[in-house]
Amino acid sequence: MPQETGPIIKHLLDLGLGYVWFVLLAVWGGTVNYINRRKNDKLPFSIVELVGEWAVSGFAGIITVLICQELGMSVTITAATAGIAGHMGGRSIFLLERYFQHRIGIKGSNGDK
Repeated sequence: MPQETGPIIKHLLDLGLGYVWFVLLAVWGGTVNYINRRKNDKLPFSIVELVGEWAVSGFAGIITVLICQELGMSVTITAATAGIAGHMGGRSIFLLERYFQHRIGIKGSNGDK
């Protein structure tokens, strides 16, 4: 165990709180998508569906942020892609899944190579 745990804990907190902005952008994108779907389909508001949208959007956004960081993209581009991924929700996760399936050469659920 290191002697100085204070700086390590501070560093971890700084990293975690930095991700909050990206998650908020992703959730905001998911909220916009939810509102648009409600208007277009003329369906009533559902808090359960909205919370589900937030969960999927936040997950999609944070996965996108991690990929952007690994690729060395700027904070601005990373933030924009997090918001877009949040708006796309499950579709962005599906596209990432397909990309990585193709990249490692495994067959997708529809049997394609």
